[in-house]
Amino acid sequence: MADLDKARMDVSRLEDLVREGAVAKARLDQAKSSLADAEDDAVLKRTLFGHLSVQDLTNDQTAAMVAAARRRLERLQPRLETMEKMVADGVMARSELAPVLDELDIRRRTLELAESRARTFKELLDMVESEQEAAARAADDRAAANAPPQWRAAEKFEGSGSFRLAMLRGIEDAYKRKFERELPISALGMTELHRSLGFDHRDRVDVALAPDTAEGLWLRRFLEQNRIPYFAFRSFVRGQATSPHIHIGPPSLRLPRFSSVAGAP
Repeated sequence: MADLDKARMDVSRLEDLVREGAVAKARLDQAKSSLADAEDDAVLKRTLFGHLSVQDLTNDQTAAMVAAARRRLERLQPRLETMEKMVADGVMARSELAPVLDELDIRRRTLELAESRARTFKELLDMVESEQEAAARAADDRAAANAPPQWRAAEKFEGSGSFRLAMLRGIEDAYKRKFERELPISALGMTELHRSLGFDHRDRVDVALAPDTAEGLWLRRFLEQNRIPYFAFRSFVRGQATSPHIHIGPPSLRLPRFSSVAGAP
């Protein structure tokens, strides 16, 4: 940090002298270049030559590291070109180029090292991201394996294949004991709605319970335990159901004048 502080002090002092006309602006430009060098060197000491491992770096630090190394290399190029021209013009001995060429080689190797570390960081980051993606895919696969069956508008349980209205009393009594209210029957046997739809709903019962509510699930389990066939409608189904409900009994038969159309609940 001492070099950086000294470079800043030199720039500040020369700015004052340039304003007073005591020093040429070229001296200030050179000092600013030295300050920029010192700032970039501080970045490299912290990221490339410091105690940070590749795992400790961030994207921003990696980008700053490579950019600082590249600026230090590019900053020396004009100086070398100027000195080479002076050597060609016979103003400077070629031996005086040696320290600058050595420094240029150091800065070139520093850039290569920074780029190498940046590639290693990128490879490590890609590996971590790949592992995270693999873990996410595995989690999705586990979730899919444990997920409930795909949602369907209607489900069918065939049971014994038969149902009689005389069996309804046992269902009603069990439901009332469980929920302390009457079974919400919406259609008992034949109704005008079923007749208009062309279905013979005799010996069938519709219950106004959504299939996946607590009461709907209880009723479905009760029917399955007693081998009673049913249809569970979760939504409107054209030609079969106007709203969510549970149809107790086998599919409704088609009335004679609708016999050309397939049967449905």
